[in-house]
Amino acid sequence: MSFPKLAWWKGVGLPVCLAAAGYFAAQYPGLKIIGPLCVTLLLGMAWRASFGVPEGSGPGTKFAARTLLRLGIVLLGARLDYALIQTAGPRVLVIDLMVIALSIGGLTYVARRAGLPRELAILMGFGTGICGASAVVAAATVARADEEATTLAVALMGILGTLGVLFYVAVGPFLGLRPETLGVLTGSTLHEVAQVIAGASPWGEACVKMATVVKLTRVVMLAPALVIAGFLFNRGEGGVKFSWKEPPIPYFVLGFLAIGGLNTLHVLEKPVIDLLVQASVFLMAIAMGAMGLNTDLGMIRKTGWTAVGTGLAGFFALFGVSLAAIKALGL
Repeated sequence: MSFPKLAWWKGVGLPVCLAAAGYFAAQYPGLKIIGPLCVTLLLGMAWRASFGVPEGSGPGTKFAARTLLRLGIVLLGARLDYALIQTAGPRVLVIDLMVIALSIGGLTYVARRAGLPRELAILMGFGTGICGASAVVAAATVARADEEATTLAVALMGILGTLGVLFYVAVGPFLGLRPETLGVLTGSTLHEVAQVIAGASPWGEACVKMATVVKLTRVVMLAPALVIAGFLFNRGEGGVKFSWKEPPIPYFVLGFLAIGGLNTLHVLEKPVIDLLVQASVFLMAIAMGAMGLNTDLGMIRKTGWTAVGTGLAGFFALFGVSLAAIKALGL
């Protein structure tokens, strides 16, 4: 096996540097809301627009955007704790499942009707319903979405989630809800964990705690959603494909589920869990940097405003459904 050429290392090294810059920048309050994945993605796009991409670096950026992304998703399983489903309680679980089903089914349908590409519509449904950019990149590999659709969907999660936080800060005092109930509302409708905390924090610790539990329960739902998606998107004319090369559930999804199982069984110590979570975010940020370097802005210019409008409509629809369910269930 020959040693990779210098251009290959440039193709990997540049996204790594972009990820380090994005990870660092995302620690600041203004950028923390949109998260390191979106920040790194934007840095990659800005680098391409300003300096271009190193010649011959394509294979390296492809490795970063695919292989490192899958490894990051496997380690993301350290965020899963299946016991949270019991902790949240049946009423919260019902609301979360409603939000996820409406997002993946309803928002995807509406986005397609609005003329958005199929892959982008699916990724918007996963990201809005479950856990923002992390769900987008995980679903992208299962749905075999191209880099342009993944790039736009990740950017949308940052934009829409930030607007959602501002919405809750503005309207929260007028909803007449207890802090715990407002936590259920923010936790069930905002995209990223950081956005949920930002949207709930003005209303006190009780609101933040409830919002976090509700949100992390949605994160747990990423596991069965990916399993189902794996079967649906790997169907051939004769049914689900079964082969060692292309199993119905991709191997990285199985690794994701396995790490989540170890965490649930408390096999992993907290320092190890924290390290795995940070490593997963950094690896996925590297992939986002690589995708940003490979992104043609033509698709974003063509579909950007339509996608933002569709995403906002989806968010407000979920807000209304979740609020109605909260009142109906007496939360």
